[in-house]
Amino acid sequence: MDIYDFSELFSIYKSLLTVKQADIFSLHIECDLSLGEISEINGISRQGVSDTINKTKEILLSYEEKLGLLSKKRELLKIAEKVDGEISTQIKRVIGD
Repeated sequence: MDIYDFSELFSIYKSLLTVKQADIFSLHIECDLSLGEISEINGISRQGVSDTINKTKEILLSYEEKLGLLSKKRELLKIAEKVDGEISTQIKRVIGD
């Protein structure tokens, strides 16, 4: 998975993460901060930041494997692209795009 995929997974599942995991992952994914910058902000080692990011990625992938919300969202978007008018608009509204 690339950074875009993890960003989407994070937007879907972030409420299921601990506050620490969500904060560190947000700084990494959304703010594009380095491990050093994140470690300074949080007062932990770079290794601690790296471990948290890697663990969070594993957790996000596990949630997606079990719940499949991102794959369902992408499937609905493909369907919405094939249909016209109100149905397409409604699908996009429901999935937040």
